Amino acid sequence: LWFLKLIHNTFSLNYGLCLIIFAVIIQVLTSPLTKKTYESSRKMQAIQPQVKKIQEKYKNDAQKMNQEVMKIYRDQGVNPLGGCLPLLLQMPLLMAIFSVFRDTIEFRGASFVLWINDLSQPDILFNLPFHIPLYGDHVAFLPILMGISIFLTQKLSMATMDPAQKPMMYIMNGFFILIFNGFPSGLNLYYTVYNLLNYYQQKSIRLND
Repeated sequence: LWFLKLIHNTFSLNYGLCLIIFAVIIQVLTSPLTKKTYESSRKMQAIQPQVKKIQEKYKNDAQKMNQEVMKIYRDQGVNPLGGCLPLLLQMPLLMAIFSVFRDTIEFRGASFVLWINDLSQPDILFNLPFHIPLYGDHVAFLPILMGISIFLTQKLSMATMDPAQKPMMYIMNGFFILIFNGFPSGLNLYYTVYNLLNYYQQKSIRLND
């Protein structure tokens, strides 16, 4: 809240532009972590043949299998949870922005562009004549755009992922679109911009490999 107000008061911008600037700053700060995560994913893909051999060899001894797999991770310097780090870092920020635009009086009615006339409310394109569980009774545009941005990023990361894990990633993406449909448009604007920047960073890393 303090930082968004600082950007707003310093540059006399509307809060939508402030959120875009904030997303750029956060992406720059987290870019080293994103690069490290991508490198960890590549290592994970490289050792998959070894992991599968161990899983086949010790399929009847789960404890021994886990020990041998963890030994490979340790020897190769691979963190199996490395791909979760950017998401874990984002969660407190998303919760904070959600609270800011839901509960802060100054942001109620804060407009951005065109149909986004209240950053504390969903950017509703049209209402539905029925209610969908989790999704609601309206269609908002930014959650769809956010879902596309997540899909693009996932598509890059899934190139080095176990094919068996891909369906779960798609399900998670659809779940995000469902639940974010009722969230403040300010939150969706921030997360969409951050994801798009993250996508272009990962794409540039792959091109430079």
